Amino acid sequence: MVKRKPKIFDDINIDKEPMDDNDRITRLPNDVIHYMYSFMDSRCIVQSSALSRRWINKWRSHPYLNFETLPFTNKKFPKFMHRFLTNRKNDAEIVTIDFRSTSIRLSLLKEVISYAMSHITQKINIEYSSPIPTRRGGFDLSLFKSHFLQDLCLNIDFELFKTPNLTWDLPVLTTLHLERVSFLLYPTDNKSLDLFSTFSNLKNLVLVNCQLWKVNTFYITSNKLENLRLKFLHHSCQFVISTPKLSSFTYDRMDHLSLLLTSDLNSLETVVFRTIYDNRSMGEQQKNVELLIDIFHQMCNTKFLTLNTATLKFLSRFPELLESKISPFVRLQTLTLNEMPPSSVDLADIISYFRSCVPDRLFFVEYYPELWSILDMKSIEKIIIG
Repeated sequence: MVKRKPKIFDDINIDKEPMDDNDRITRLPNDVIHYMYSFMDSRCIVQSSALSRRWINKWRSHPYLNFETLPFTNKKFPKFMHRFLTNRKNDAEIVTIDFRSTSIRLSLLKEVISYAMSHITQKINIEYSSPIPTRRGGFDLSLFKSHFLQDLCLNIDFELFKTPNLTWDLPVLTTLHLERVSFLLYPTDNKSLDLFSTFSNLKNLVLVNCQLWKVNTFYITSNKLENLRLKFLHHSCQFVISTPKLSSFTYDRMDHLSLLLTSDLNSLETVVFRTIYDNRSMGEQQKNVELLIDIFHQMCNTKFLTLNTATLKFLSRFPELLESKISPFVRLQTLTLNEMPPSSVDLADIISYFRSCVPDRLFFVEYYPELWSILDMKSIEKIIIG
C-alpha cells in the first residue's frame, strides 16, 4: 500500500529520495533553520521538508509567514494557503504575516486576518500589488481584535465598515498603515469618523490614497502618536487633529486643501507640506491661500519645514496677504524646497515672509541637489545672502 503524502503538499513537487539523518542539514540548529525560512516564501518552506526528516514539520511552527502569489499561481494559491494555515501548529507564535498578491479574494483576505487575530501575531502586512482597482466589497472593523498585534499594514483596495457599536480592538498597536482603503459609515447619517482614539499605544499612523466620502469631520485623536502622514486622500471633509506628542507631520497632495483644526501640537518639530495647485477662480485661490496660512498658524512650533512648488505658487499669488500677516514659525530652523519654483514665484518675498516673525533669527534654506541646477543654487544663495 502506497503511503500518500500530506495534503499540504498536493500542489508541490517533492522528491522522494532517501534522507540521511547524519548530514549537515539535519544537524542545523532550529534557530538557524527558522532564520533561513524567514527569507523564503511559504511554498518553498514546505518544499524544503524534503531535505531532511527532521525538517518535515518545521514549517508548522515557523513564526514568519511569507505568502506571495504570481499570476500563474493565483488559481492554486487559495487552496494552498487554506491547507497551510489549517495544518499549522495552533499554539505556534507568529511574528509576521506578509501577504502580497496581484489578486486577493475577499474570502481569502478574511481567512488570513481571522487566523492572525486568533493567534499570537505581532505584525501583519497585506498588499494588493495590482494597479487595477477591485472594489468588490469589504468587511467590518470588528474583524480586527487582538491583544498582541503591534504593526498593521493594509494595502488592500477593499472597504472597511465602521458602525457605532462595532469597531476594532487593538490595544497594543503602535504602527498603522492604511492604503487604498475606503471607509464606509453606518448608519449613513453619521457624518463624523473617529477611528484611532481607542489605540492607546499608537505612535505611527500613515493614510495613503484612502477614500473618505460622505464624511464631514475626520478625527485623528491619540495621546501617544508621534508620526502622522496623510497622502493622496480623497475627501471633502475637515480634519480635527488632537495629538499632544506629535513630532512629525506630512500633509501630501490631498485632492482638496482641507481645514485643519488642531490642538496640543506643542511637540511638533518636522512638517512636510505639499499641496496641489490648480487654476481655479481668483476668489477660490484666495480662500485657499487664507486657509493655507491658517494651517501654518496651527503648526507654529515647527523647526524643520518642507514645501513643494505648488505651495509656493499659492503663497506668491497674493503677496498682499503675506505682507499683512506675520509668519507664525517662531522656532523655524530649516526651510527645505524640494523643487526649483518657476519664475512666476517671487522666492525672495516668500523667504521674507518666513523670516518676518523673528527678523534677527538665521535659518537655512535647503534643497535637494539632484533636482536643482547649479544656476538654481546660485540664485538661492543670492537671495539668502541678500
